[in-house]
Amino acid sequence: MNQSEAKKRIEELKHQLNKFDHYYYDKALPLITDYEYDELYNELKSIENTFPLLITEDSPTQRVLENTITGFNKIKHNPKMYSLENTYSDNELSNFLKRIKKDTNKINEFIIEPKIDGVAVSIIYENGVFKKAISRGNGITGDDITNNIKTIEELPLVLEGELTGELIVRGEVFFTKETFKELAETYGFSNARNAASGTLKLLNSREAAKRHLSIRIHTVITGLADTDNEILNKLKQMKLPVIEMTKIVNSAENVIKTKDIWKEKRFELPYETDGIVIKLNKLSMRKKIGYTNKSPKWAFAFKYKPENAITKISSVDFQIGRTGVITPVANLEPVQLSGTIVKRATIHNFDEIKRLDIQINDFVEVEKSGEIIPKIIKVIKEKRNGDNTFKIKKPKICPSCRSELIHYNDEVALRCINVNCPARIEGNISHFVSKTGMNIENVGPALIKQLLNENIISSMSDLYKLEIETILPVERMAEKSAENVINSINASKDVPLHRFIYALGIRNVGEYLANILADTYKSIDKLMDAKYDEMMKINGIGDEVAQSVIMFFKNEKNREEIENLLKNGVNPILQIKRNILEEKKFVITGHLDEFTRDSVKRSIIENGGIVLNTISKETDFLIAGENSGSKIKKAEKMNVKIISEKEYLQMLEK
Repeated sequence: MNQSEAKKRIEELKHQLNKFDHYYYDKALPLITDYEYDELYNELKSIENTFPLLITEDSPTQRVLENTITGFNKIKHNPKMYSLENTYSDNELSNFLKRIKKDTNKINEFIIEPKIDGVAVSIIYENGVFKKAISRGNGITGDDITNNIKTIEELPLVLEGELTGELIVRGEVFFTKETFKELAETYGFSNARNAASGTLKLLNSREAAKRHLSIRIHTVITGLADTDNEILNKLKQMKLPVIEMTKIVNSAENVIKTKDIWKEKRFELPYETDGIVIKLNKLSMRKKIGYTNKSPKWAFAFKYKPENAITKISSVDFQIGRTGVITPVANLEPVQLSGTIVKRATIHNFDEIKRLDIQINDFVEVEKSGEIIPKIIKVIKEKRNGDNTFKIKKPKICPSCRSELIHYNDEVALRCINVNCPARIEGNISHFVSKTGMNIENVGPALIKQLLNENIISSMSDLYKLEIETILPVERMAEKSAENVINSINASKDVPLHRFIYALGIRNVGEYLANILADTYKSIDKLMDAKYDEMMKINGIGDEVAQSVIMFFKNEKNREEIENLLKNGVNPILQIKRNILEEKKFVITGHLDEFTRDSVKRSIIENGGIVLNTISKETDFLIAGENSGSKIKKAEKMNVKIISEKEYLQMLEK
């Protein structure tokens, strides 16, 4: 390749990569896989290394990406946030290790850690107290995402130990595999990293809190010790969440061995990883080697190639999750992938079908990067042959219960909202009988499953038709146990209205909002006939909640089920709320003797108080039980009154 050809190819690659960056960072919509992107990026880097005079400041190889967000204050990083050089090549990894040895003139100790597929953030503590959080942005300036980061339950707002001055830590924000599985069903997300990035960009931190982000810290800017390993141990003592499975190795050979072992071992972690990070352990050596304009020279990321295969889509099923979300699942011609025969692949949602232009009979590329179910990443359109493919039609009725499907304005997901849909019923009944719902003791998940499998019940209201003789034939059901079950069901009939509303499982309606709806409408009949406009006038109710409630009660099968519950003796009663606590704001910490965490929250709400998750200047009381954590220190610093469980009970007696 001569210089003229190189210049032309560089411009082509820059144009492509800038386009992919725009969709990935601005729209959270990846047009190609990470592996395909990295291949193009590495091609550009290779050409630029051969023709260094063609490198320009606007090249993707010269800048840290991730745009700042409209609506957030901009903050300058001090120091700059760098990104890691990465490779899929054993050769390049070996070259990095040789360069380290040459630059330091010695055999070095390395620390190896999993490379979390998350979103980089910088967090600042002042005298041990959380001060602010900043997104990576362009590496020089990021967004003030303090309120959204504060919703991460694992992250302490006050650190353990006597700390003075400023402490800057950096880490990765992500969703655990379990959390993302639930979110994908609820919101129709298809990519965990993009979902985490999108959550940090939400202007409403309450919505961010609902999604339960996680974080792991991997870097400290402020000096705490001589080695990375010692620093991580100090962070643990401060109760900061640090990356698991770090390993110290003292040779290039052991780096390679660890890299090969962790190719499979990384799947044991609760979050997605796409490789490993290799860093010099000694900070003095890092200082000696330094940085390029974009990356530290003392660290390197090795990424594992995802395993792919090409096969054909024979048909598409529509799977209904517990929350009613319809997920398209492709049935494939069997293909070998990651040591197993793959016959199905998730398509996540209907926007994904449109984006990839997936059709029945298409040949597709499927990828498996540790997930249980592989995903379709590309359609091989060159293999289409005339009219042999067929469009995938979005269903209008639920394939399980034949109810009309609905589509909320704020999400891509298509939903069945019939509470008695057979595909949803087990999860719905479990929610219905829970302590915070109808509080039906002796009816747990195992019994619910048995009753459904044996066709003894098919709805929530069927529970109230049960008799001792009906359930005695159930496996391991003795007469005394059957009596206890029936007594528990009968005892639940007189139920506070707010708990009945919560038990119905209306999307976006938790305990707190169920209380507000009960106080406003006074009866289930009036709530069922509520109008959107009047609901929007209620303090604490927004468009998302109002829409969910109206759509839920508009569904004829839901109304029919509520009528059946009432006919079978369920009696939702409006509890007259005592206003003893007069909207005082409470935070709870530690272990309580008289209350569970849920029951003390209910007690506060039922007596006119408000429950907060974190301490702020607005907080009136911190109820502190045994083994209270860092919230005590924060309350003291903010002059929030700290009371015991006994003192809280005395407040209720006044």
